Amino acid sequence: MARRNGVSPPRERSEEVYRAALRLFREKGYHATSMQDIAAAVGLYKGSLYHYIAGKEDLLVQVFERAMGTLLADVEQIVADTSLGPSAQLRLIVQAHVCCVSDNLDALTVYLHEFRALAGESLATVRAQRDRYAQLVADTVRRGVRIGEFETPDVGVATLGLLGMCNWVCQWYRPGGRLGPAEIGGYFADLILSGLKGPSVSTPEPARRVSHRTSA
Repeated sequence: MARRNGVSPPRERSEEVYRAALRLFREKGYHATSMQDIAAAVGLYKGSLYHYIAGKEDLLVQVFERAMGTLLADVEQIVADTSLGPSAQLRLIVQAHVCCVSDNLDALTVYLHEFRALAGESLATVRAQRDRYAQLVADTVRRGVRIGEFETPDVGVATLGLLGMCNWVCQWYRPGGRLGPAEIGGYFADLILSGLKGPSVSTPEPARRVSHRTSA
């Protein structure tokens, strides 16, 4: 989008504000970042920020919604595909999660560190989104147990372990490293499925839906 007199259009400027806030939230933390910090980062007066955002919490909500929105939509699509069994679905879920983290490192890092910074309705909305995702994963594991593909004495703990493994990627993943997101996701899926697999169940690998080649 073209600029007029060297000034970014409102939508582009709003994105600049979001990106600056995201970087500062990751570097300094949400509470330590002031509106003045954000304004200085984009070359605006503090009062001018309110032309583009409702406030600092509004920016954090945007971070959380962007961090989870795409992943949740992808996983809902995977789970809705009834041609796939639980093992195939879980493999694709893990790969989607790892690729989402690698593509959104700043947003996912802020999400994991600052989740409790929101309050009231904002927190309720974000929590509902998070709980919906965890429920989809748990339901996939539970379905695998029911039909004999998986064995686990505790679906909840298995789900938390899977989510924790995938989330922690944001702490150590670096673009340009030895493995790309698809390879990491595949390796994680192998570990998880090996741990859940029943004694006589094979887990064929589905066609992978991710083709990210950015190294990690």
